[in-house]
This record gives sequence, structure tokens and C-alpha cells, in this order.
Amino acid sequence: MVNSQRSIVNRQWSIVINFTHVYEAYNFMQGDEFKWVDCTQIEGTDCYCDQEAEQKLKELMAEQPLETIHWIDSGDYHYVSKLWIDRIDKPFTLLVMDHHPDMQRPMFDKLLSCGSWVRAVLEENPWLQKVILIGVDDKLLSEVEGFAGKVEVVSESELNRKPIEAIIQGLHISLPVYVSIDKDVMTPNECSTNWDQGSMSWQQLTALLDYLLKGEVLGIDICGEEPKILTECVYCLDSNINADYNESLYNYIKGK
Repeated sequence: MVNSQRSIVNRQWSIVINFTHVYEAYNFMQGDEFKWVDCTQIEGTDCYCDQEAEQKLKELMAEQPLETIHWIDSGDYHYVSKLWIDRIDKPFTLLVMDHHPDMQRPMFDKLLSCGSWVRAVLEENPWLQKVILIGVDDKLLSEVEGFAGKVEVVSESELNRKPIEAIIQGLHISLPVYVSIDKDVMTPNECSTNWDQGSMSWQQLTALLDYLLKGEVLGIDICGEEPKILTECVYCLDSNINADYNESLYNYIKGK
């Protein structure tokens, strides 16, 4: 990988994109290291992002740095990754850890959504050289068809079958990389999301981050919160599971 000239972990704070208030329950995010962007009053953002909402989000995000850690709420707002990525102005690789490829065809022409944003980046971003998807549900692999040579996939079954070291050796990333993590790629034993989840372990996640953070990382975003975790989440054994997981993930990246 390319040696990093400027590390995202040297930023004094990371960005919290607040749509659903879920982060307000996480005590570790209330300190000066976190800069909050209030999006709770913007309409037209839930799963789908209409043009008016997209413009408002871009205006709010324009004041924030790209090269840091961005927390972007639940997976319903994963399309915010594209808004960060639109600011990249040099050749790069996009690496996405997600149980879903997010490459559906849009239901409405040009309407950005959490399920189509990766496809939109592929079709619209001239600087993107390659997308690497890791942890994708095998049943959804048909979504990635039609982008031969530009999309590489490590499916969930491959992730379970191969040692993580072998998977990392096969990535061959030679360009700066933008990293997007949807926590629904993780096993439900480690965190809780509002989408069906995969089976990635903490050891696999951190091994991938160790590799990526040795190179030039243009930014990292993290989504996959469960907004109802403190109220209606019947699957949660521990209401603090996501707060603890996020804090561990933040400290791990920050310590690199």
C-alpha cells in the first residue's frame, strides 16, 4: 500500500452525523473529540435522500474535514458515504465492509438511497478506480454484476472459509483508500443493527483495519446503529452493546 502522508487518526475530533438521536445515549461521544452535525430536522432522508435533503446535507458537511472518522447513524443513512466520497479529487479505491452490496438499481431515477449508493459512486465518480466489498451476503451477489474489473467481492462465505491473512494478501490495494464500515457486517454477538447481520468477527475487522491504516486512508465512515436499541430493540441482550462496541472501535482506530 501507499505510505500515508497524513493520518486520519491525527485529527483532533471525529464527526457525528446525527439523524435519529441514537448517539446522544453514548456517553463517550459527548466529549470535545466529537464534533456534531445536527441533521434531525432535515426531511427526506430516511433510507432515501431526495434532492433538497442532499443539498442541505452537502452544505452542512462542507464545513467538516474528509480525512477523519465519520459516524453516520443507522444503515438507513449509509448513502451519506457517497456525499463524503464526492469530495475526493484523486484516484482512489473504495473499500466497503457491509453485509449488503448496496448496489441496487435506484427505484426512482437518480434518487440516492442506502441500497444504491455504491452503484451511484461507480457510475458517477471519475476518480474511483475500484470498489472492494467485504462480507457480502452470498444471496445478494447478483447485485454486483455488470461492473467487471471495477468491483471485487469477498463474500460472507469466503470470509468464513479463509484465514483473514489470506484475504488481506489478496486485496492488493495500491491507491489511497476510503473505508466505509456498516456494522451489519458483524456477528450479532458483538453489536446490534436494524438490518440482517453477517458473521465478521472483531479479530477480522481489526486485522483489516491494521492493514488499511498502514496506507493512505482518505477517510473512514461507520454506520449501523440501532436507533431503537434503548427502547424497543427486543433482540438486544444489553442496551449498552453498541455504545461499548463503538467506543472500542473508536479507540482502536485512534490508537493506530
